[in-house]
Amino acid sequence: MLSSPASLRGKPRYRLPLLGGLILATLLAGCGEKHENGKSASTDPRTLGPLPITHRPERLDQIGEETCRTCHADEFRSWGQSHHAHANRPIDPTLDQPAFDPTRKLVEGDSQYRMEWRDGKPWMIVDEGEGETTYPLDGVLAYKPLRQYLVPFPGGKWQTTTAAYDPAKQEWFDVYEGQNRRPGEWGHWTGQGMNWNANCAYCHNTEFDKNLDPVSGHYQSEWTRQSISCVQCHAGLAEHVESATEADGGILPRRLNAFQVEASCASCHSRRDDLTANEFRPGDSFHDHFGLTLPVYPDLYYADGQIQDEVFVFGSFEMSRMGHAGVTCMDCHDPHSMELTRPVANNSTCMWCHEGGVDGAPVIRPVEHSHHAEGSLGNRCVECHMPKTTYMQRDPRVDHGFHSPDPFLTRTQGIPNACSTCHTDESIEWAEEKVAEWYPEKKVLTRQRDRAQAIQAAWEGDPSIAPRLMELAKAEPIPAWRATYTGLLTPYAGNPDVQEFLNQSFDDPSSLVRSQAALAVGRAETLAPEFDDLLADPNRNVRLAAARTLNNRREPITRPATEEEWEEYLLFNSDRPQMAFILADRAIQAEDAEAAEKWLQRAIYLESPNPELLREAAILYSRLGNSDAAARRLEEAYSLAPNEAIYPYSLALIRAEQGRAKEALQLLKISTRLDPGFDRAWYNLALAQLRAGNPAAAYQSLNRATSLRGTENWIRAYQAIGQALQQQQQ
Repeated sequence: MLSSPASLRGKPRYRLPLLGGLILATLLAGCGEKHENGKSASTDPRTLGPLPITHRPERLDQIGEETCRTCHADEFRSWGQSHHAHANRPIDPTLDQPAFDPTRKLVEGDSQYRMEWRDGKPWMIVDEGEGETTYPLDGVLAYKPLRQYLVPFPGGKWQTTTAAYDPAKQEWFDVYEGQNRRPGEWGHWTGQGMNWNANCAYCHNTEFDKNLDPVSGHYQSEWTRQSISCVQCHAGLAEHVESATEADGGILPRRLNAFQVEASCASCHSRRDDLTANEFRPGDSFHDHFGLTLPVYPDLYYADGQIQDEVFVFGSFEMSRMGHAGVTCMDCHDPHSMELTRPVANNSTCMWCHEGGVDGAPVIRPVEHSHHAEGSLGNRCVECHMPKTTYMQRDPRVDHGFHSPDPFLTRTQGIPNACSTCHTDESIEWAEEKVAEWYPEKKVLTRQRDRAQAIQAAWEGDPSIAPRLMELAKAEPIPAWRATYTGLLTPYAGNPDVQEFLNQSFDDPSSLVRSQAALAVGRAETLAPEFDDLLADPNRNVRLAAARTLNNRREPITRPATEEEWEEYLLFNSDRPQMAFILADRAIQAEDAEAAEKWLQRAIYLESPNPELLREAAILYSRLGNSDAAARRLEEAYSLAPNEAIYPYSLALIRAEQGRAKEALQLLKISTRLDPGFDRAWYNLALAQLRAGNPAAAYQSLNRATSLRGTENWIRAYQAIGQALQQQQQ
């Protein structure tokens, strides 16, 4: 059994054995239980098949879209044409057979796929160099511009194919074309990164529960309906349906304000961390259930905040002046069709606010502002301020950060700009000149440049950037940017001025800022007494950030309710390697070697060909006292990345621990050859050479180490060896 005092005993409902719960439910239901539609659970066709339409037919009958349709026909029609209505579905021969019949073939890197229709359903035959394997395809993810298919795997897992079908072009392609993802990798279609239960299903189905059993690692996922229907966004539907008549609406659904509606949108249209076990419901606070991803780390956003990787809208919108001004999703989008309520071509989407300055919006005259002719693409607001980035090869998505194009940042930092995207025949310098000529006093460009330059410097580890980040944070009105600057101060938290700033940020009105401050201050030598107050913060994202910091510092989480939230968070996300590592570390602290071993095996299973993950596992095995297992993991890592100095270096430390000094010495020499700038490798090589009776070589190695990073201890050792060598010569 996978258990530990620190993780699996006597805590909230998420720790109940899932199988036992299912057995109990079966006994209570009995074989002949009838639903409101007169069908038993065992015969209702909606509950049958490998990927049923619903696991909760009673609930679906009560609050499903067909119930709402009677009185809300127009809304039903709008919804029926939306992406939400087609987000996830069973196989439909009418819709799907043309993609497989006649047989189609696809080659991606070292993988060959054959798509066939036989026995009334689709199949995928895969050859990745070790012979063919045939997989049934039992479900469909998404609608337009592409469809991916779902493959059942043992343990209740469903995997999403990277081979996708473009219904408009009627052709197959790979969403990660050119990456040649291999079996065992996180992002391979059989890997955990493409697992439907953990990564896709919540946002493609109604009232989805992942139901991960943390003991076995198996899923018993359930949902009320495939695809997104009414109850996913509306609160209080059950009471409304029960009380409504044709003459009287009865108890109306709970009216949500614009920001509560936006939180429902953001629950899916964001790149975020799940803080609860699929517990968000319409009307809840986003920050009580999700941790929003911001540009604290590179490669997700460009340094000015433009989208780079898939970040799914809400983070960009939170960083925008539009979002800060109070604009929300439904100001532009129809809540049922999701389409824009006003046309883009004539700028009506934007001009209904910006033509007359509604609620303080800047007044814009499009032709005068854009310097492009009426009716041209260059005169459309969205072409300049909401540029598109294509993901998954076929899916263009617009940026909701509403930035101003700036060719200067393209030239200096490689950040794209809309001018050059359109005017491909012109130089960056030409675009810069035009922007300077047309917008000589545009303050937004100064703000964007200040922001981009500081963030890029922080990403690159500039040791002098902390004062600038604090200056920008103090002047920043938008909470998401203030939180970003705060998070970027993490490496500098040992600086007293930075620590004081972070402590003051504990009182920021934004939970985004408070949560980033709680994480960043973890690098400080000591925590201020006020830090404990964060464990009782009104927002869960702050409480869990504080819990993570204490966990990383191996200090106790002193508030029992927050400790419970932290454990539930870890277990719900234990299908992620990093969470399994944290659970292993907690088990080691609790002196539960068996549980630690199990969690380490889980983490490695989830992404075994990742050398850095194997190195992390080796560190924990070493702490567990199992140097042999640590060495095996480092050998695997070294074989996967033979040109990375960190792996022979780490293996050398284990060999030294095992008393295999000669091997350690050779590995350290390899490490310094691979990376001559690796200061710690030179230092440890010096120690190994000294132990081997070669002080002259040790002196030379320490000379290299101290020239790269002159710590006080290293310099003293260097001087001591130098003096000893001089005495020998005398």
